[in-house]
Amino acid sequence: MLKDVNSHQQTDVAIRPEILKRRDEVAKTPILERIANMKESLAAAGDEAQRIRHLPAWASKEMADQGLYRFALPLELGGENLSAREQIEVVEAVSAIDGSVGWCAQISSEINALVIRRMSLPLVEKIFNDWHVLVCSGHGPANGPNPGRNTRRDGDGWRLNYQGSFASGCHNATWNYLMGPMVIDEETGAPARASFMVPEGEFEIVDTWDTAGMRGSGSHDVLMADCYVRPEHLLPFRSLAPSETWANPTYRNPTHAIYNKAAVALGVCRGALDSFIELAQAKTPWGTASKLQDQAQVQYRIGQAQATLMAARTFVLDTQDRLEVHLGPLPSQGGRLAPDWGTFWPALLACAHAAQSCREVVGMLNNTAGTTGSRMDSPLERQLRDAHQAATHALISYRHYEDLGKTFVGHEPPDGYMELTRA
Repeated sequence: MLKDVNSHQQTDVAIRPEILKRRDEVAKTPILERIANMKESLAAAGDEAQRIRHLPAWASKEMADQGLYRFALPLELGGENLSAREQIEVVEAVSAIDGSVGWCAQISSEINALVIRRMSLPLVEKIFNDWHVLVCSGHGPANGPNPGRNTRRDGDGWRLNYQGSFASGCHNATWNYLMGPMVIDEETGAPARASFMVPEGEFEIVDTWDTAGMRGSGSHDVLMADCYVRPEHLLPFRSLAPSETWANPTYRNPTHAIYNKAAVALGVCRGALDSFIELAQAKTPWGTASKLQDQAQVQYRIGQAQATLMAARTFVLDTQDRLEVHLGPLPSQGGRLAPDWGTFWPALLACAHAAQSCREVVGMLNNTAGTTGSRMDSPLERQLRDAHQAATHALISYRHYEDLGKTFVGHEPPDGYMELTRA
C-alpha cells in the first residue's frame, strides 16, 4: 500500500462546516459499497442517458449526493483524498455498470480535482463550498458553429469568444474550465496568459454529441460568446502544473487525467466479461447441441479474456502505486514536484495498454457471443461501442505506443509530454 498518500497539509481555506460534516456522513459507507448500493439506479441512468445523450439531472444529483464527484478532492475541501489506485477502483466499479455513467464519474471527479492545482484559495472556497460542484471543460475543436478561439483583455479580466468540444457532463456542470493555451490573445497573437473558470449560466451548450460509443456521456460543445471572465475567476496559464499546495501526490501526478480514462476502459471490459459469462450460462447457439459454457473454444476465450484484463489492470495499478510513492510528500516536505522520466513512462504506457487491450477483449467477447452480441437490447452491444470509444481518447490512444516506443531506441520524448495539457 502507499505511504502517506492520505496525509494532507493544513491550509487557510474556509470550507463550510456543513460540507465537511456531509463528507464525514457519506464516508461512513465505503465508497465501493456506495456504488454497489447504487447499481440499479446507475444502470437506469445509463439507459436514459443513451436516449437523451447526456447524464440525466436526477442521476447526476444522486451521484453527487454520494460523493462521486468529490472523492479525489482533499479532506480540507470536503473530499475523500483518495490515492490514484483508489480513484481507479471507483471509476472502474461505476464503468462496469455503465460506460457512459462511468465516464461522467471519472471526468467530473477528475476535473474537480485538477482545477485546484494552482487555483487561488479564495476561488477554491467560492467553487467548492457547493456540495454539488461539477466542473466541465470543452477543449477539443468545435463541432458546431464556431465563433473562433479568441480572447482579449478587458480591464482586469478577459473577454472570451470560444467554442470547444468534448465537454463531458456539461448539462449538469456548475462551472466550465478553459485553459489559456487553447485560446489566442487578440493583442499578441499568442496563447492567452491566463486560464478561465466560467460559472453556470455564462456558457452555452451546443448540441453536437451524437455518437455510438459513450453516447450518454453528454460530451457536447460549450460556447462562450462575448463572455466576460472576472479577475477573481482567473487561473494561471499553466493551470494544471504540479501543485505545491495539496499534499496528495495525485496533484503532482502527470497521468491523473490519463489513469481515469484507463479506469473506464477496465470497468467496461469487466462489465462485458460479466455479461458474456451470464450469456454463456444461458445460450445454446443455433445449430449446436450444447450451451456456450460447455464449448471448449468459449472456455478458452473466457480464460484468455480474464488473463488479459487482469494483467492490464495490474500493470496500471502497479505503475500508479510506484509513481505516487516516487513523488512522495510535498516538495517542501522532501518530496518531488514532478516524477523522473523512468518512473513516468511505464505509468503512461500502462494506461494506453489497458485501453487498447480492453478494446480487443470486448471485441473478442462480442464476436464469441454471436448475433446476440449485436442486438440493441444486449449489454454486450453497448459495451462494445463504449470500449472502442474509450480507446480512441487522445490520452490513451494507440499513438502512445509509437511516442513511447521511439524513446526506447534513442529518440527524445515529445516536448511537454510529462505535463498535462488537457483534461
